[in-house]
Amino acid sequence: MTDNGLAARRDELENAAGDLRELCEDVAVPMQNKQYVTYFCGVTEQAIAQRAPRRKAFYAAIERYSAAHAALEQELATAGYAAREIASIEKETARFEQLRQEICQASGDAL
Repeated sequence: MTDNGLAARRDELENAAGDLRELCEDVAVPMQNKQYVTYFCGVTEQAIAQRAPRRKAFYAAIERYSAAHAALEQELATAGYAAREIASIEKETARFEQLRQEICQASGDAL
């Protein structure tokens, strides 16, 4: 792969991560699973329905981030990421996938 292709994939990963974090910036502190579920689902059936667009955007952002990560996964070091950054990316990828599953379950959305 060319350096331009590698740089483009790194940019996509960085942009996808930024977009995903932006979607979550209003999740209440301490930003644990409970706060994510409340933010994306609410606590009533009506809130679950009203927050469906928010969840769909979250699911799409996770899908984009996961795809960007997968496209660069074997070349993270070559793309200029330090070992601690790679570990952080791997942890964040797993964390968002776990949150997606938990939010889907809480809302009744299909995985």
